[in-house]
Amino acid sequence: MKGQTALEYLITYGWAILVILVVLAVLWYYGVFNPAKWSGESVSEGSALKVVDKQLTGTTLLLLFGDKTGSQVTISAVAVTGDIVGSTATGVPAIIPAGGQIASTSPITVTGLTPATTAGSFYKFTVTTTYQTTGGLPNQKDVASYNIKAV
Repeated sequence: MKGQTALEYLITYGWAILVILVVLAVLWYYGVFNPAKWSGESVSEGSALKVVDKQLTGTTLLLLFGDKTGSQVTISAVAVTGDIVGSTATGVPAIIPAGGQIASTSPITVTGLTPATTAGSFYKFTVTTTYQTTGGLPNQKDVASYNIKAV
């Protein structure tokens, strides 16, 4: 009789643990434990350039940069690493006037991002921009980190 009681006790707790594991697996599958989903969009900018606007769609990232140095900046290359990767940038070289920004009609466009993004999902990535300020050294690097939602 004691053996039957112990077995029923273990089976009951076994089923309870199994149900808890299934619930946790479903929550994990739907991204409930993904902190990027709850933190919203964020940007950690570099020292020379500021991000005026950005948009992530499919395999394309649009970026509008502004100047934080107080002198004219010429952007010569843009590369993306992290959850998405890409280095084919159009709109470079781009010239940002002192204290100004790139015209909204001609953003820097990084195409061919891999993997393709899914609308509504968050992606964390780093953009490395190669630039030169007027009278400054060539091939300076500015690194900005992003956590943004694809549209």
